Amino acid sequence: MLRKTALISALFLFAYFIPYDNAVSQDKWWKEKKYKNENLRSKYDLCKRTFIEIAYGFSNKNVNSINQYFDEQIFLNIISTDKGYYSPGQAEIILSDFMNYFNVVEFKYVTSKRFNTYAFISGKYSYRLGNGKRILDVTISLKYLNDKWYLDQININ
Repeated sequence: MLRKTALISALFLFAYFIPYDNAVSQDKWWKEKKYKNENLRSKYDLCKRTFIEIAYGFSNKNVNSINQYFDEQIFLNIISTDKGYYSPGQAEIILSDFMNYFNVVEFKYVTSKRFNTYAFISGKYSYRLGNGKRILDVTISLKYLNDKWYLDQININ
């Protein structure tokens, strides 16, 4: 019995100290590729880290993990009620209100695609409503400009 308890404790500690980005990166949403040079590899590693940070923001209701990637304007389509181009300040308020109302249970990516100056991802935003769990589809696109990936669009429906 003592052995079993020690094993369970060890597994719990191991799971507790796994960094979040490792847990996200093991989902099959990002297919690793071989790149022609180190610059391309660095560019797409930065893209992946940007998506991971955005996922962290949604998973933890932390809009500051998301708004750092805002450009001068961002297109939002949040459950078809807030749809259009918004300034960073407006987008921050809309996303914050959304995350406060739809309390996240799980946020995960499903697939991704990346191109020279554009990348997008699709995923699922699960939340609780009453006693039930509901799921919204999410697509997020990034644009590459001046050696940085910026949020271009967030669609949640």
